[in-house]
Amino acid sequence: MKRLYTQKEVSRLVGVSESQIRYWDRTGLISSTEKQSGTLLFDFTALVAFRTVKALLDKGVSTRRIRKCVESVKERMPEIKHPLTEVHLAIYGNEVVICKDNLRFTPYGQMIINFSPEEKAGEPVPVNTTEDLFFQALESECVGDWERAEKKYRRVLSRNPDHADTLVNLGNIRHHAARAKEAETYYRRALYVDPNHVEANYNLANLLEDRNDLDNAVLFYSKSVHEDPEFADGHFNLGMVLEKMGNRKDARKHWRIYLELDPEGEWADYLRDRLDV
Repeated sequence: MKRLYTQKEVSRLVGVSESQIRYWDRTGLISSTEKQSGTLLFDFTALVAFRTVKALLDKGVSTRRIRKCVESVKERMPEIKHPLTEVHLAIYGNEVVICKDNLRFTPYGQMIINFSPEEKAGEPVPVNTTEDLFFQALESECVGDWERAEKKYRRVLSRNPDHADTLVNLGNIRHHAARAKEAETYYRRALYVDPNHVEANYNLANLLEDRNDLDNAVLFYSKSVHEDPEFADGHFNLGMVLEKMGNRKDARKHWRIYLELDPEGEWADYLRDRLDV
């Protein structure tokens, strides 16, 4: 189960640029959870916040107006620690409003009570149905509710059979359940849709390594780090497989890259010992 998402993953999942992510983190609109080797890491709450901001931007709302709403929530509702996820920001006419407990307020604290017939109090900004389902599934997966996550992912596929991230995540659930053949099928389907998908290449390589199919494991690990040269774990695993195949020279090269990318990482001390031998 993945707990944190890199800025690159947030960019891919939400559809905002990495420069926007860095700027919003720097200005405090959406703060990173951690920072490792220059890479910003975000938890699922932040991921939802990014989606909220993206949905509002798509509706033509400026970042300045979004920030004003967030500041208003913090000022008027100090018990709310994460305004972008604990309350809904919706559009009412030409105004962005704050939705809380079936009530709506302007950023200035004025209550709005006249709703049009098609609107419901507290309704979130409409988002694409498929992506909304995907985020609901992702949320269930993040809390370990695998059964609910799988059901929601399947609903995503019923709407979009080529949703690569959903195919990868279903593969992860199958892998978690020790059903490697089914996991492989999902990963290969994802790669048919998107041959450059970093996680699909990496996870398929994991399965092939477990099966001792080292030649193909190297192929897919290599593809994962080719698509994302800063993918530290990809370099670590690629190095381990290369060593198993007797190619210690190239293995050491990838281990050094790992240490450059993540000098305090899980495998850093282990690799320093290996490289000293």
